[in-house]
Amino acid sequence: MCIWLEYRVSHRSCLYSLLVHFWSLCSIFGQEIPVSGPSPAQTFPQSPQTNPNFNLAFNVPRDSPYYGVNLVPFGPDVGDHKVFPGMLNPGQMIDLHMYFPFYGGLYNYSIISVNGYIGFAQIYSQGPVLNVGVDNTDWPRQPDPAMIAPWLCKQQINQNLPPGTRAGIFYRLLLRQSLFGRETSEYTSNIAQPNFFTQPASQACPGTPDSYIQCNRQSDLFLEQMMLWLQTGVAGASVFRADAALVVTWLNTASGISGSADIGLGGTATYQVIWLTDKTARLSYVILNYDKLGFDADDFFFNSRNGRCQALFNGGNHTGTVPIDPTISYKNSPKILAQRSGVPHIVRGRYMFRVDDIVRPAGCSNKTSGTYPMLIYPNIVNMLGETTVDVNAMCLEPSQTYILMIEQRETATCTVFNPSIARCYLPRVFDWGTKTVYFQAQQGNLNAQDEKAFVGYIYFVPPTIDPIRLDIGNTHDWFENPIPSQTMPISWYPRNFTNPEYMGQDYMVANEALYTVQLGLYVIGYREAQDDQVRKFRPEYRTLCRLTTLTNRVGDEYRWRPQEERINIYQIEQWYLNSWERDSVLYTYRFGYFKLAPINPNDATGIDLLPGLVSSPVSIHWLWTPIGSTQFVGGNLNLQAQQERIQFVQQKAAEICHDWYAEDGAQYNFIRYTETNASCPCVESQARIDLGRFMPHPRCSQVFRDISCTTVLGSQNCYLSAQNVYTSYYTGDGQRFNADSTSPFETHYGQMCCYDGEGKLMQSNYQPLIKVVDQYPYNPGYPTRAYEFGTYPFMGQYEVPGFSAFFHDYMPYYFCCKYAQYRCQLFYWRRPTSGCQQYEPPATGYVQGAGSFTTLDNRKFIFNEPGVFTLLHIPQTLTNPEVRIQIRLYEPPATGYVQGAGSFTTLDNRKFIFNEPGVFTLLHIPQTLTNPEVRIQIRLERYPNRKVEFGLLGRYLSQADLVQPTNATVVTGIALEATGTDRVVVVVRKDTRRFRYRTSIIVGNIIRYFDNMKLQKFKG
Repeated sequence: MCIWLEYRVSHRSCLYSLLVHFWSLCSIFGQEIPVSGPSPAQTFPQSPQTNPNFNLAFNVPRDSPYYGVNLVPFGPDVGDHKVFPGMLNPGQMIDLHMYFPFYGGLYNYSIISVNGYIGFAQIYSQGPVLNVGVDNTDWPRQPDPAMIAPWLCKQQINQNLPPGTRAGIFYRLLLRQSLFGRETSEYTSNIAQPNFFTQPASQACPGTPDSYIQCNRQSDLFLEQMMLWLQTGVAGASVFRADAALVVTWLNTASGISGSADIGLGGTATYQVIWLTDKTARLSYVILNYDKLGFDADDFFFNSRNGRCQALFNGGNHTGTVPIDPTISYKNSPKILAQRSGVPHIVRGRYMFRVDDIVRPAGCSNKTSGTYPMLIYPNIVNMLGETTVDVNAMCLEPSQTYILMIEQRETATCTVFNPSIARCYLPRVFDWGTKTVYFQAQQGNLNAQDEKAFVGYIYFVPPTIDPIRLDIGNTHDWFENPIPSQTMPISWYPRNFTNPEYMGQDYMVANEALYTVQLGLYVIGYREAQDDQVRKFRPEYRTLCRLTTLTNRVGDEYRWRPQEERINIYQIEQWYLNSWERDSVLYTYRFGYFKLAPINPNDATGIDLLPGLVSSPVSIHWLWTPIGSTQFVGGNLNLQAQQERIQFVQQKAAEICHDWYAEDGAQYNFIRYTETNASCPCVESQARIDLGRFMPHPRCSQVFRDISCTTVLGSQNCYLSAQNVYTSYYTGDGQRFNADSTSPFETHYGQMCCYDGEGKLMQSNYQPLIKVVDQYPYNPGYPTRAYEFGTYPFMGQYEVPGFSAFFHDYMPYYFCCKYAQYRCQLFYWRRPTSGCQQYEPPATGYVQGAGSFTTLDNRKFIFNEPGVFTLLHIPQTLTNPEVRIQIRLYEPPATGYVQGAGSFTTLDNRKFIFNEPGVFTLLHIPQTLTNPEVRIQIRLERYPNRKVEFGLLGRYLSQADLVQPTNATVVTGIALEATGTDRVVVVVRKDTRRFRYRTSIIVGNIIRYFDNMKLQKFKG
């Protein structure tokens, strides 16, 4: 029995003890995986603290004939129903009474078949092989159902079983009591609970009359145990809260044409599926348990020639198929699934997958490294590094050292928590975007030379838009003078931190001591100063002080609930600056950020902080102290001390404003470039459609509004230049006016344009006239010396995304306009708003209705003639290639067409109709010396007939008739690619896969999600 489960036995009732006893059988860490279960006479090891009624919770004897070494309890003793004999082959449909997500679909029912699958439609069962997937079915003429298939082949429940042998298919649905308004605060409570066997199911689970449904204390305990299983083997499963589970068990099924002789020789299979989801139907996991697999085909005498058994997940309707084990060993003999495991430190024959949108294998694997992706959590990481990620990849050996290699960057050291999960400590990575990472055993392993690395992807983001940043309340309050409250809020999830003393031990997710750790709240200052070693200006991060020490709470309620604290900002626990540095060097750090991390007892300087969470940038003026003041000695400030501090901040901010004014004036005048090459649109409607040159501000726009937007309060909407501003002159020969073979180069400047409620561009010239009240929110946009998104390679002065803009542009605004008095014009003299004189609005055209066109100059016409027409022609010049776009218009049959389908408007205001399905090149520009190659393709498909009644399937309609295309075509996909960029593919999802996302966005052959980050940056 595993130690990590025995720890919690004393805190649970006898019912929970039974679950621990039967559901936590595993080998000792590093021991060989057991091939068979314990003998009936074997006694399970008991802890002295174990409840004496350990085996009586479910009224099941210890030698139950049903349970195997790796199966959860099933059968009539725990309330399972049995599939009716007459429904074995076609499958018995059951109601799930809530939605379960699977492979992009959303299902509230399932079909359980003897043929080893949980399906969501009928399968084509003619012939010896059950065919599913893109390569094996002729969809839509033949059905291609979505299914979870742990052992897909033709099987039977033999009626002539040997004495003492039982067989059948058992199922039950377990729901959490909280779904019905009942909460069990403590599982050890002696309060009477609803009994599944002594009252109708309608009373136990309101609104669910089926008796195979359970929602009582046992179901809550079962879901808690499944969550522990997932957390022990799946990276990122700690954020998943199971609220429902479907348990289906196939007991002693036999091959479809086997006889009693085959059964007597062990030719039966026992396996199990546990399908879990949360109440919002967002996340979904599947646990597969294989107790024994006595055959691998629908054949007799183990010939394995007909009806090969498969283990797979199928999305249905040619969505895709994911095999459970794609290794050569599985292809040679699928029965190997019962001998291997994705969690070898717990039990054999167990595999875990996340299956809500796409199927992601979890746990460790012996799969072909280098071709099988690894699971990483979190896969969105702050570029400041100093944090950790959990990795599922190869099965790990505690004696080996593993590293995570980051593309073109440093390596990350990893700690083995158990054979399934490794935790890696990321360094600071100066980059923004997706980086390929490689996980491999370090040199010293005899097999390291032969093993290829597992491949994964991590998206590094700037700290200003990090979705997993430390919550410090209203960020705007940290920029006020004075801070509105002496005690400020802070919150985090305690399970994000673990005790460093447990890093070398087995990963015990249920052990509360793992999360008992003292946390320090540090203030990190940022500046871009001269580095004498490299003789250049570069970013500098320094720990200024530790504000306070906090204790990480470990109660059960804090698994899902954040820990909220309030901190006294005027009481510093420990300074890492001496008295001289606090009076001089401190003011060179214009801003900083908080970091919450475990305290390192061996670090007295604040240099070697442990991994933790960082906040968004904040002003650190509240750390400024008048000379001789003792405001940080006590915990409270009197009114006189508060006024002295306000006046000191005003005085010091004025000095910093003057210093910045002189410093910025000595640098290159970049306004000539921002106004010439990135002049602001005059009205917001122009900025909204000019997406090639401008984009919504990542923090200060209605699209990406964020609480960390502090500098342009009062504006209705703000936009940024979509890329770094380019120079107005050419390099090399371009300076001698021979610019046909040269091009302007990229700078580190940026443009920001803000608009009021009427969509008018806000001007800095009006600021002293309109802003007569001190706190009146009139803050126009202004150009920035440091572009908000940084500049490659993101590691020098002006280059760090977000931080460089705060240091050179945003914080000077606060020093001059907010903290100091009568200095705001100094700032706007250096950062005047664009006057939009040089702005040239884009030309746009669009199609609406059947053959209705709107040209670039807003003229409208209708064109419905078939033929081949020139859509766009640009003649060749010295600096531009010749571009020609032609279209073919097709007249549909007499049945007509849907309005708006296949109607195009070109850039030169020509209109045409094109109604043929297929993949076509919309635009292709060849590569030249000054321009990259650009290719845009679109996919057109026939629009389906929405009037087809699916309920007529099998009576009046065949499978092929369910999908009836009309004569109209619609654009269902677009692909864009240029030289040196990632390929971007956007495709419309099929009807049955739109429960959460309507489109699939694939960048660089990787599907991307925008749930937590609406704005993402990729190569090119």
